[in-house]
Amino acid sequence: MEKVELSKDQLKVLKEAFDAFDKDKTGSIPTDVVGTILELLGHTLSEEELEDVIDEYDEDESGQLEFNEFVQLASNYVEPEEDYDALRKELREVFMMYDKEAKGFIPVDSFKQILRELDGAVPEEELDDIVDEIDADGSGTVDFEEFMEVMTGGPEE
Repeated sequence: MEKVELSKDQLKVLKEAFDAFDKDKTGSIPTDVVGTILELLGHTLSEEELEDVIDEYDEDESGQLEFNEFVQLASNYVEPEEDYDALRKELREVFMMYDKEAKGFIPVDSFKQILRELDGAVPEEELDDIVDEIDADGSGTVDFEEFMEVMTGGPEE
């Protein structure tokens, strides 16, 4: 496989995935979660393929991957700069599942539910902080642009 040069956005996504599985904040993740992360990125590997990939990147055979090892491994599976439009379309679909009446916004409770589903380990007060930050106008709702900003880590490009 040819090496893919990762963009800042791609690195950020990988860092977030890594951090979500680095529960004890040790700077490494167990190799047994690599398959799960790759599945979240849209790549399902057979048990055998996964073992080969992990053997290749877990050079010290610790059963743990440090972030740089994980990035090297994951860079083989990250699409070359996933285009923003495709990401926007996927996020629009998620948003619309919660905006059933197509009002163009979702209640902050629904937004919190989405965040909980993405990472069940986020403390409730952190969810409140995210909501307070994104719902700056205090409307109690999150529109699609606000939603995009949180999900992509910044304002629309």
